[in-house]
Amino acid sequence: MNNDFNIEKVTRLSLIVNTSLLLFVAFMMLFFVHYGVVPMIVFSSFALAGYALYYIILAKRKVCIYMWCVYATIVLYMAVATISLGYEYGFNLYSMSIIPIIIYSRYMAKKLKTQDTHPVVVSVLIVAVSLISSAIAIINGPLYIINKTMAAVILACNSLSVAAFLIYYTNMIVNLVIASEDKLGVRANYDQLTELHSRRYMIDYLENNEISMKPQDWIAMLDVDDFKKINDTYGHNCGDYVLHNIAMIMKRVCNGCQVSRWGGEEFLIHSNHKEISTQILEELRKAVEQNEFIYKQQKIRVTVTIGGACYKECADIEELIKRADDNLYRGKNNGKNQVITDKENI
Repeated sequence: MNNDFNIEKVTRLSLIVNTSLLLFVAFMMLFFVHYGVVPMIVFSSFALAGYALYYIILAKRKVCIYMWCVYATIVLYMAVATISLGYEYGFNLYSMSIIPIIIYSRYMAKKLKTQDTHPVVVSVLIVAVSLISSAIAIINGPLYIINKTMAAVILACNSLSVAAFLIYYTNMIVNLVIASEDKLGVRANYDQLTELHSRRYMIDYLENNEISMKPQDWIAMLDVDDFKKINDTYGHNCGDYVLHNIAMIMKRVCNGCQVSRWGGEEFLIHSNHKEISTQILEELRKAVEQNEFIYKQQKIRVTVTIGGACYKECADIEELIKRADDNLYRGKNNGKNQVITDKENI
């Protein structure tokens, strides 16, 4: 199941809605009993039994099944009530109120990996049932005549119930979607393994801040030496362990800098503090070299090579990154485990 979709929250929300509907039907049943509206007394009895049964469905986390059961119950309740009492009572409003929720159910079905609910088709059918039941009440007249004052009271209650339902439920659904999108945004901006900013985030950050960059701004590219050998010798889980620990070292040493995983075993650092640039990069190299990497009781020697470049001599961000990368590979070709920068500028 997709972790972005919180089934627990949806289930709790559904429990609240189910309880509200059960109490509403129970209250309205008293009204129908008082005025002797036999069709609604019978149907309300079945509806109450259904809402009681729906608690069992929700307990099993069958949210999609629950929603379809509720849709069917509401639409049938609306149709029988409209035919029995007439459209003036506003029972047909309930069918319209569930259409936004039906549209949302398609999103839920995708997250729960269940069958597509075809919400447009279902919504059209609900509108058709509402129109047909209203037409029957208009053409044939209501089966039961109750005084106009009571009709106005029930219409007001139904209108308020539908409005409250739409406001509350829709607001909750939108909040769930926003929370899901926020999680996706975090995933896009952060690397899950290292917990550093992602390459995508770093590119956006550099492009957005390019106009405000000063000559002392610099970028450094870090690459783990012989990383393929580490993976081949100790396995990819060990490689992940090494990358995660290097990221933790970078967070500590490069405090105040923007640090990201650039790709594979490469990391990118940006800072606007010229006075500490060479010093901080050398400190970072030594920190990695001196750190004890112990994986499954095996001590692993890990070193990094770093290439740096200053914004002063570059036309744009792309060139700045390229120069840092070129200096990195100069260091790789010169023996690794070293820092290579444009020393006169950085």
